[in-house]
Amino acid sequence: MHKRSILLVVGAVALVASLIVGPAATAKSDAASAGTVVIGHDQEPVTLNNLITEGNAYTTSLVTNTVLASASVYNQNAKLVPYLVDAAPKIVKPNPLTVSFKYKASAKWSDGRQLTGNDFRATYNTIMNPNFDITSREGWEDIASIKVNGKAVTVTWKKGKAYAAWDALVATSPYPAHKMAGQNFNDLYRNSIDVASGPFKFVSWQKGTQLVLAKNTAFTAGPKAKVDRVIFRYIPSTPSLFQALQSGEIQVTEPQPQLQIVDIRKNSRFKVQSGPGYFWEHMDIQFGPKGHPALKQAFVRQAIITGINRNQIKQALYVSPGLVGSAKELPVLQSHIFKPFEGNYQPNWKKWSFSQKKVITMLKAKGCTGGPNAPSANNSAVWSCPNVGKLSFRFTTTSGNQLRALTFEIAQKQLKSVGIELIPRFGPAGTVFGQVLPSGDWDIFMFTWLGGPTSSSTSFGLYGCGGDQNYMNYCNKKGSALLQKAQFTPDPAARAKLLNEAEAKYLSQDVMSVPMYVRPGFLINSTSVKGPVLNPTQQGSTWNAQGWTVG
Repeated sequence: MHKRSILLVVGAVALVASLIVGPAATAKSDAASAGTVVIGHDQEPVTLNNLITEGNAYTTSLVTNTVLASASVYNQNAKLVPYLVDAAPKIVKPNPLTVSFKYKASAKWSDGRQLTGNDFRATYNTIMNPNFDITSREGWEDIASIKVNGKAVTVTWKKGKAYAAWDALVATSPYPAHKMAGQNFNDLYRNSIDVASGPFKFVSWQKGTQLVLAKNTAFTAGPKAKVDRVIFRYIPSTPSLFQALQSGEIQVTEPQPQLQIVDIRKNSRFKVQSGPGYFWEHMDIQFGPKGHPALKQAFVRQAIITGINRNQIKQALYVSPGLVGSAKELPVLQSHIFKPFEGNYQPNWKKWSFSQKKVITMLKAKGCTGGPNAPSANNSAVWSCPNVGKLSFRFTTTSGNQLRALTFEIAQKQLKSVGIELIPRFGPAGTVFGQVLPSGDWDIFMFTWLGGPTSSSTSFGLYGCGGDQNYMNYCNKKGSALLQKAQFTPDPAARAKLLNEAEAKYLSQDVMSVPMYVRPGFLINSTSVKGPVLNPTQQGSTWNAQGWTVG
């Protein structure tokens, strides 16, 4: 649990921009021994520091969650359960919100030092240090005090700042105080981690090929790992990843939805788990100075969402090939805040139904010229609109992912037929997420946020004015005020009402982003590996890796 604002990695929520990485290249590795599990993944971390912007990726947390353990973890039922703490944290006082918890007497670092409340406090001080490139300080910045007594910790928030996602925040993975002291945190753990608090410890990282973890024999806060080693093999090409699975080069993978899964399901040598999770696919729109000026016009954004047939895309990519059993299993997403399986979900974006004729009418009414008079698959004319220029936009996403490339191709054709142009700008995950996304130098960016049950509580960080992960630079002051109020509203029903009001009245009307669908999660393992269980949150497939066996 390392908060990455929506990726549950240190603290409050950790969303993770989880996508894909570039050209192929599979590396040969050690053959899997009886005590080794090889995990194949299509993205490689940029750094092993989960707290800084470059480390805000799901692929990073898959490694570090097993090394820098969390106070609590999300299990397969999306419930927080104690891990390094001896019991679930408790609310001592509701106003000001005061929470207490205690690390296990057996919790210690692999170098023999005890893990204490000082580690949590040092993590807080690091997060709040303005010299460090922290992904998100949401929730941390409203803490009034942290009192430590050995293993015991008491956290008090400022009056009126009862942080709704407090349970996820205190579940964070504490960083070692004795290793952070005097260090430039931006560079800490960039290439290795020299201490562990979880069931595994870092061994080596051959960049471009693989990263190796070994059993942490000093771990005593829970059951020791059953396998001797876990190897992460980085295979950025979709076909190569599945070839490696078939050949036995890797034994476990958690792929994004890909067409090859349909055939893998028929193979008795593999177990395939799937189901909905807190993973929502979307196309963000840039409002900042580096984005196309036309995107600052509401009618242009409305034309884009109206010109994309979201239902056709999900039908073509997920339903028809058999990745999901029926269209009902994968509804078009009509909210950026709640998922269809959550009780507070409301279809706030349903107002934007697909209509190519309407797009042309909308653009003509605003004085745009040069586009087609009627939708046509053969159209090559592109609209230009007064004072904002040609409706030709850079479309950014990660390279190497077949299904994502097909999504772009379909959306590109749909918009081309009504005179809106999309120009592909694909790149490796480390580049597009670590550099391009936070720079704001893009027009439309397609990726997946990964979250958990507290994701809705932290929507301000994604969509509020100045939010830590609001890479769109979007700002609607009225909507932002509601999101911020929700962030500090403890009552779930009252909080949901505020969130849905913000989305229905402001976010959806502004079309700050195009919601696509809650993509299904998949976990595939060779039947020779026992124990992997699909987790619907950003905790990831390695959440129970210490219990896996090979044989």
